[in-house]
Amino acid sequence: MIFQQISVGGRKNFGYYICDEQKKEAAFIDPSFSPEKLLGIAEEMGAAVKYVINTHSHEDHTNGNKKVVKETGAVVAGYGLKGKKTLRLKNGSKIELGGSILDIIHTPGHTNDSICIKAEHNLITGDTLFVGRVGSTKTIKDARKQYESLQKLMETIPNDTDVFPGHDFGVRPLSTVRYEKDNNPFLNTKNFEEFVFLKRYWAKKKKIQRDNGKQE
Repeated sequence: MIFQQISVGGRKNFGYYICDEQKKEAAFIDPSFSPEKLLGIAEEMGAAVKYVINTHSHEDHTNGNKKVVKETGAVVAGYGLKGKKTLRLKNGSKIELGGSILDIIHTPGHTNDSICIKAEHNLITGDTLFVGRVGSTKTIKDARKQYESLQKLMETIPNDTDVFPGHDFGVRPLSTVRYEKDNNPFLNTKNFEEFVFLKRYWAKKKKIQRDNGKQE
């Protein structure tokens, strides 16, 4: 399997290129602001783009879909999608790329349709999990869902799995499950109440930084 992380612009967004080496079947994940970068890689490799997969439905992750579909005829895949030329995903869905398999894990919280995608030893986490941080939530109910989703990931995904987030918001662009367990403060809270307290503190800290003109 060929796997590449690509900076696509926006708010330090990442897109991902995945391709089965034998059958040259490819999938793009969250190509968003710079779909031409992933299209160029596919063309150079002579790969057929079968799917555009979105980790969730926020516009900063989906705005490259139309261009990719127009140029390749790819099927758009996401959690709970409806309509023609779409693939409706659910927890436990598997997407075949030639002889390679992508495993879909439903991880609600940041949004109700958030998913993570496991591609061999790589885990693409979208806005569920960043390096040393987690995605935002709007309500206590959403925070509870996110907390439970993160617990599920940490309990079921092997420690040596590489973690690839949806944004370059951490100290580096990727990590591992083991690194997150050891270093991510949100994953080291003792209970849900501590988790929510930390999220509130983090949001307040970010607001102060914005008010002072500082960037993430």
